[in-house]
Amino acid sequence: MTRKLLSGVFLVTAISIGLGAFGHGSQWPRHVLPVLQSLDAHTVRLLALVWYWVSGAMFTFGALLVWTWWRIGRGDTNLWFVAWLTGAFYLIEGLVGALYLGTFFLLFAVQAVLLCGTALLLRRTV
Repeated sequence: MTRKLLSGVFLVTAISIGLGAFGHGSQWPRHVLPVLQSLDAHTVRLLALVWYWVSGAMFTFGALLVWTWWRIGRGDTNLWFVAWLTGAFYLIEGLVGALYLGTFFLLFAVQAVLLCGTALLLRRTV
């Protein structure tokens, strides 16, 4: 029962990381683009490329984590590093983001703790 609960928390966290890409991407036309109208078009296109690249990276992280969850559920024990690397990245980004941009970014730190915590506990139950 504990393993199923931990596995579920890991999966929901992985999915939330992947779905975060859509929330991030939707902010460009609504909130970011309108404040960039004074910049030249080339700079705006460059910023859009970076913005959507970050969204793609978030989606990729989520997809890798769902794949990792699936493989671990089938007995693969060599994929924990995917969760820990992603978790470390999200923890650092969440803490730095919260420090410089606001408490919303603590969401990334929470996702990191859930991801790494469940990965560690799941690894111990294997």
